[in-house]
Amino acid sequence: MDETQGPLAMTVHLLANSGHGSLLQRTLDQLLDCICPEVRLFQVSERASPVKYCEKSHSKRYRFPGMSVLLFLQKSLGEDRLFRVLDSLQHSPWQCYPTQDTWGRLCPYLFANQEFYSLDSQMPIWGVRQVHCGSEILRVTLYCSFDNYEDAIRLYEMILQREATLQKSNFCFFVLYATKSFALQLSLKQLPPGMSVDPKESSVLQFKVREIGQLVPLLPNPCIPISSTRWQTQDYDGNKILLQRWESSSVAQTGVQWCCHSSLRSPPSGFK
Repeated sequence: MDETQGPLAMTVHLLANSGHGSLLQRTLDQLLDCICPEVRLFQVSERASPVKYCEKSHSKRYRFPGMSVLLFLQKSLGEDRLFRVLDSLQHSPWQCYPTQDTWGRLCPYLFANQEFYSLDSQMPIWGVRQVHCGSEILRVTLYCSFDNYEDAIRLYEMILQREATLQKSNFCFFVLYATKSFALQLSLKQLPPGMSVDPKESSVLQFKVREIGQLVPLLPNPCIPISSTRWQTQDYDGNKILLQRWESSSVAQTGVQWCCHSSLRSPPSGFK
C-alpha cells in the first residue's frame, strides 16, 4: 500500500469531566504510541461542568454502542507488544465493558470470548484482535441502525469527499491514513432490523472540510456555527459531528467544546 500523508481528515474528540482530561489523554497516548506513534487521532478536552445523561426509552430493544475502536495487531511483530496492549486495558482508568444486556443475553456482534473496554460509559468501546497477515489497523466503527445505513454511507462520502470501500453488504470503510504496515480506517456497520443505536455523548467526530457553505444545505440535521471555523451537527443515528473549515495553511485545533442545542432534531428518514 502506498504511503498516504497529509493532515488527518478526521479526529476523535473525547469530552472528559473536569480534572480527568490529562489522565485520559496520557492513557490513550501510551496505548497507541507502540502501534501508530505518528498518528494523533484522539484528543481529550474537559467539560466546564459534568453532564447528566438521560436514558431514552426503547422498550426492551437492546441499544448497541454507537462507536467502537478496534486494534488489529500483527502477531508476527511480537507477542510481548500484544500482551502489553492487553495488559494496559486491564488497569484503571480502563473499565471492562459488559458483553451482556440487562437480561443476560450476549450482545450481537460481540463475539464469544472477546473482551471490550471503555474509558467512560459515554465514550467508545475498545477491543483488540490478532491478525496473521496484512497491515495493522486502527478502525473506528460507527454502528448504523438498519434503515439509516445507506444514507449514512452517502453522508460520510460527502463529508470525506471520497467513496467508501464496500467489503460486505452491511459493512464499509474509508482509509484515512495508510503506510505499508499500518492503516487508519473509519468504518460503518449496519445493525439488524429493530436494533437501535446508543450514541456516545462524550465522543465527537471532527472532520476537516473545504467547502462548508456548499455542504451545510445538504446535511440531514441542522448545522450550527460554534466559532468562525467550526460547525456542529449530527448524523442519522445521533452521533455528534464537528465540521472544521480547513485550508492548506490551517493548523489543526487541539481541543473541542461541544455546545448542546435543543434545536437538534431527530434524524429524518431519508437523505436529502
